[in-house]
Amino acid sequence: MTLEAPLVKAHWTPVPCDVCSSARQEALGERRYTVSGRTQRFDMRFQDAVCLDCGFVFAARRPDDAFLMAYYRDAHIGHRGGELHFDAEARSAVVRRHVRSGGRVVEVGANDGAFTAILKDQGFEAFGFDPVEADEARDVAKGFAGSGAGAPQADADGVVAYYVLEHVIDPRAWLAELASYLKPGGVLIVEVPNYATHPEDSLNMEHLLHFTPDSLARMLASCGFEMIETPGATVAYGQAAVARKTGEVPPPSPRPDAVQSARMAYRQAAAARQARLDAAVSAASAAKALSQGPETPIYVWGANEYAERAAPLLSKVFKSVTVLDKSPSKVGKAFDGLAEPIAHPDDTQGVDGAIFLVCSPNWNRQIAEEILQRSRPALAVIDAVTGAVLSPSSP
Repeated sequence: MTLEAPLVKAHWTPVPCDVCSSARQEALGERRYTVSGRTQRFDMRFQDAVCLDCGFVFAARRPDDAFLMAYYRDAHIGHRGGELHFDAEARSAVVRRHVRSGGRVVEVGANDGAFTAILKDQGFEAFGFDPVEADEARDVAKGFAGSGAGAPQADADGVVAYYVLEHVIDPRAWLAELASYLKPGGVLIVEVPNYATHPEDSLNMEHLLHFTPDSLARMLASCGFEMIETPGATVAYGQAAVARKTGEVPPPSPRPDAVQSARMAYRQAAAARQARLDAAVSAASAAKALSQGPETPIYVWGANEYAERAAPLLSKVFKSVTVLDKSPSKVGKAFDGLAEPIAHPDDTQGVDGAIFLVCSPNWNRQIAEEILQRSRPALAVIDAVTGAVLSPSSP
């Protein structure tokens, strides 16, 4: 019997709006998750609100620094087993447009260092840091922006941060520290989820801040950055911004017109998330219907909340249910409700007649193609996020 990892709880403190500092806010809803790291579980309790003066959506209570630092040190690497999940050429092209050849670039939240390595290969003097302590990040310096530890001060031509700003407790302190890394006239390149177009992706189990293009521009301006480009994002649900350090801060201006659209997006995201979780149940039912009996091997690809929904239901019917994941820090770990630990997809080579449930909101088509290219045919591939059967058995 596998012992359950310890549960870490936080002290949550109320905060005003991060963009305009208003204390006038309206509660939108709550999100509560228990998130598993490599060695511990973390109790996440978000109370979301919209600012009634500017329409910014944010977690109105924040965890203490120690909790968040422990969480990200214990985190799994975000890439799909070393495969880049972003458009690397588009990302580096933006850097090349705004940073001189051979210039110094600091990547904040470098994950496993994949993009920092690309910048080095292109001739930049690149440095990356990240708090995660997983083995895959051994080539990345350890540190948190906003905690006073990290990059050297005031010598960078550019600072890049991809999908980090939405995670931080105090974005103003975080942006101030990033500004301190830059030479005069240096540029900041950030990407964050786009709440206006993809509210459900923004409202995931880690994010505290939910930016529209307008609120991102206002946030950067309030911290002394002038927007100079809004390039295309390098992942489907994101938005990007390039801003120059100026130190000039315009006065805040109200945006009450943004409040109603923020409310609507929150309701739509909540409904979509529930529909996805319900679809995981439908996917389990589809697996039962397509199976050849309880001996059919079942693989659930992706150790996430959709797998958590579907896998225990499948284990009541099938004798062999295994969750797959490409993250080395997840492989071999216990998965709640299952006897078998998380396995790598390569472990399925040579298995006949298996059913796969794929659990990624953004990668299921690619995962399905990878499954179907393997040497042994799958009995069926089912999208556990939508409930759709992507590939029934072939004759």
